[in-house]
Amino acid sequence: MAEALSYSVAYLASVRRNDEDAADEDCETLDFMTAIVREASPAEIEAIRTASEEAIATLLQDPEPDHEFIQGYRDCIENLCNQTA
Repeated sequence: MAEALSYSVAYLASVRRNDEDAADEDCETLDFMTAIVREASPAEIEAIRTASEEAIATLLQDPEPDHEFIQGYRDCIENLCNQTA
């Protein structure tokens, strides 16, 4: 579950939308996810952090890493794990 949440946050944080309504929906979804994570236990938050860090390490092994997606995972760690812990 932590991997799925981490991926979802990274994707929403890294995707660039040309449609303003879609971008607004992404922001609303991120706000909703953040609210849920505020109720998470310290172990659950650590699982999200670990999943994000492992995804970053995997992406960095790619010959042409997707730096926007990597930044999305870093945003997940910063915004979900650090501020809610």
